[in-house]
Amino acid sequence: MKKCLLLYAIFYWNFAVCQVNETFNDGNFTSSPAWGGDVSAFKINSSGRLQSMKSDSSGSIYLSTPNSMGRDCTWEFTVEMGFAATSYNRTRIYLIADKADLNVASNAYFIQIGIDGFTDSYDLYRLNGTNLQLLIKGLEGRASASSLNTRVKVNRSSTGKWELWSRNKEESAFCREGEKTNTSPILSTSWFGVQCVFTKTRSDLFYFDDFMIRKLTAEDSNPSVVAPVDSTNIPDTGGGTVPIAAIIGKNEILINELLFNPRGDGVDFLEIYNNSDRPINLENLSVATIKKDTLSSIKRISNIGITLLSHCYLVLSSDPDNIKAEYFTKDANAFLKVSALPAFSNDVGVVVLLSDSSIIDQFNYSEKLHSPLINNPDGVSLERLSFNTATNEPGNFISAAAAVGYATPGYKNSQYKSEEEVSDAVTLVSKTFSPDNDGIEDQLIIRYVLNKPGTLANIAVYSSGGMEVKQISKNVTLGTEGELLWDGADENASLMPPGIYILYITLTDMNGHTQKYRKACVLAHKF
Repeated sequence: MKKCLLLYAIFYWNFAVCQVNETFNDGNFTSSPAWGGDVSAFKINSSGRLQSMKSDSSGSIYLSTPNSMGRDCTWEFTVEMGFAATSYNRTRIYLIADKADLNVASNAYFIQIGIDGFTDSYDLYRLNGTNLQLLIKGLEGRASASSLNTRVKVNRSSTGKWELWSRNKEESAFCREGEKTNTSPILSTSWFGVQCVFTKTRSDLFYFDDFMIRKLTAEDSNPSVVAPVDSTNIPDTGGGTVPIAAIIGKNEILINELLFNPRGDGVDFLEIYNNSDRPINLENLSVATIKKDTLSSIKRISNIGITLLSHCYLVLSSDPDNIKAEYFTKDANAFLKVSALPAFSNDVGVVVLLSDSSIIDQFNYSEKLHSPLINNPDGVSLERLSFNTATNEPGNFISAAAAVGYATPGYKNSQYKSEEEVSDAVTLVSKTFSPDNDGIEDQLIIRYVLNKPGTLANIAVYSSGGMEVKQISKNVTLGTEGELLWDGADENASLMPPGIYILYITLTDMNGHTQKYRKACVLAHKF
């Protein structure tokens, strides 16, 4: 009998460590299973979710729990981030790790969410020593919302094929992100866990829930998928369909960006944004103008049902290829070719969005809305600053930033205004960089977050001896947030020697107010 009990105990222990099922419903993360790491930096909140705690400074925290299941299995978990993910406010979920301390893991697979706040996606990486390999690049922009709540699903078959899926909060089914078979794979694991990298203001806005690791089944390889953009229905998780209402409420679809005076042979474009928490069918949506107080030139955008997902962008143009050739495009699928748009005057006019005959948004535009720093407005779009401010509120539209090429078709506006106050306008993502093309900190990243749009930037790099070696930015208009880069080269494109360099940064807003910053960095070479 004792032998039988011993065998049962050994079997039960192996079963327990080979899979994870953590809902945090017991109100703790110290048992069943036990998590280790930065335990004082996390809590179980009133909603029964694992949440990071407030920190007085930027940093990195992690939790890990034993897990030996790494092949022929599936991982599922829910991640919420109460901000736009970026490279300095990001999370990693370690599916496989060889060390409990995730900061020093050398053989691992992890999902990363957070790149630049604009092109963010759900990406699968492999870490092998110091070599970091991107295995699956998720669909660009799916993790670029101002806040994020998603369910991630990852499969790994016995043959080594990885499959990545995600289901954002507003979606009723999974979206396939990609698949990859990894050669020379890591076959064993001891740990599973989460890692959060944050700035001070974002430190307590990471949430996790419902971790599950279990044996892969046939159903896992074919979950219900979200419908394509031109469908009128989205499948639900049970395989049926959920009809999407075509009735659009006021301010549910907003005018977000307008190019009404293109360069040369360019074309106009109008960008709209789904400001609601639900997918919206656009079959009854039309664009019009107003002339002599009367609706004029009403153009229906499509004769078939087009579904725009929650908090997503759609660019309307008669020639999307022209727009894509003229401006940087982060999401080639965020464009809809329309037979025609109303003729937009190059000086002053009105753009109206109609749902059937009801006006749901109206923008009274004028060339005078452009920044006074813009000498020639041709080819410069007007961007919306805030979704929470009335469309025609003074100051809610302004020129797109020069730093992004004067337009942002299909993605977050360069002049988007965050509702949070900015504590430090200019920061260095890392104060040390090594331009050796190894894929790790090859460039100095200068991150800016500004309270006011249309700021003019001048940034120069000086050696420790006081000699100017590079002008990174000269009278360039910035957006409200973004990044500028230095590759370590001088004005002649020659790589500078290792050492300490000083950045002198001058920011001047449209009212003539100037802020100056002095930032030190270290350019390092590997030997």
